[in-house]
Amino acid sequence: MDRDDGRVRIAGDLNLGSFRRVLAAVHQVTSDKGFTDITLDFSGTTSAFPGPMLAVLATCARLRDEQDVNFSLIRPTDRRLRRLFFNANWAHMAAPQKFERSTWEPTHVMPARRFTSPAEQDDIVNRIVDAVLSSPADLTRPNLAAFEWTVNEITDNVLQHADSAQGGVVQLSQYPKKQQVEFVVADAGQGIPETMRTTRAGMSDAEALNLSIERGITRDKDLGQGNGLFGTHQVSRVGTGRFAIHSGYASIGSDFGTREETILVVGTLVVVRLDYSDPEALWRALGAGDRLDTGDYVENRYEDKTDDVLNFVVRHEAGSVGSRSAGRLARAKLENLMSMYPGYPANVDFDGISVVSSSFADEFLGKLFVRIGALRFMSAIRLRKVGPSVQSVLDRAILQRVQQEAEDN
Repeated sequence: MDRDDGRVRIAGDLNLGSFRRVLAAVHQVTSDKGFTDITLDFSGTTSAFPGPMLAVLATCARLRDEQDVNFSLIRPTDRRLRRLFFNANWAHMAAPQKFERSTWEPTHVMPARRFTSPAEQDDIVNRIVDAVLSSPADLTRPNLAAFEWTVNEITDNVLQHADSAQGGVVQLSQYPKKQQVEFVVADAGQGIPETMRTTRAGMSDAEALNLSIERGITRDKDLGQGNGLFGTHQVSRVGTGRFAIHSGYASIGSDFGTREETILVVGTLVVVRLDYSDPEALWRALGAGDRLDTGDYVENRYEDKTDDVLNFVVRHEAGSVGSRSAGRLARAKLENLMSMYPGYPANVDFDGISVVSSSFADEFLGKLFVRIGALRFMSAIRLRKVGPSVQSVLDRAILQRVQQEAEDN
């Protein structure tokens, strides 16, 4: 990493071990040298990760708003990484005047998004939980509830404690082969050490960061019980999970140890990777026992209010009924719900859908039929509001899939 007038060049790997040097260079060219037109040159970057990138993006947003700094961005020359900068929405968030907002909206991950209000935070939390539910991740309901809790707590901390007009930035990634899901939250507010010192004067940044992950620690009991970082820290220690915080002149790394840093992070970066391979380990780590709090995302969206049944409205859940990939995602979501509610039948509602493609029907219900078997399908799946043309396509897809399976076997 080097700087030349208003240009900051980032070469090699941008990771949790190097991103502070980028922040220091940006500070030098803006606050020390007084440049207001800054170029972030990533042409020589060989890898970049969500945590470090979101910390840089949060700083860009703060400097743009508070000091009228204008950022431009040069994407990496590496084709895969160049595409990632656009798809993950990093390019737009760094230089919105040059790069359009990413239109890449895969169902099982979430590109970087900014939130500044409780309504935006709630929308992001729901979007993240829905993305996990749509993925190949074999999550039990307790583990999904634990995941929802951690995302909600960490994003809420930004609104309650960061004191940042720019709010926070969030991104979700998934690693289904490793049975891991990762979310990153960054802001450029006052940071954990400054927040903690409002009621505990004199402590070092490292001491403040270490104290922040203890149960019941908060600067203001009126704003929360102080269990957000503690609980997130606990669930991230399950299995191969990871947890990192960078704030002020301190950090907590993947080894969960607190260390002093020589370069300042204005605000807070939290990186949480959760291991969900144990069906209920995440929920147990929260200390909630066998009890599930009511009002979680799955309950509110899918449980019928009057009967023990799931409501699955296809036009809301699939997004599209014209492609095989859409059918695959809809089936993954429905299968995950059925595994969370083994005794509940599912009302699969085709209301408002007048036509579906054969590939969607095959991937969604044809494969589901052969995967769970005819008897379970007939007892667990209740098709609702299906027009004659759609019914014909569904019947044909199931029949052809059964015949193909019989021939293959």
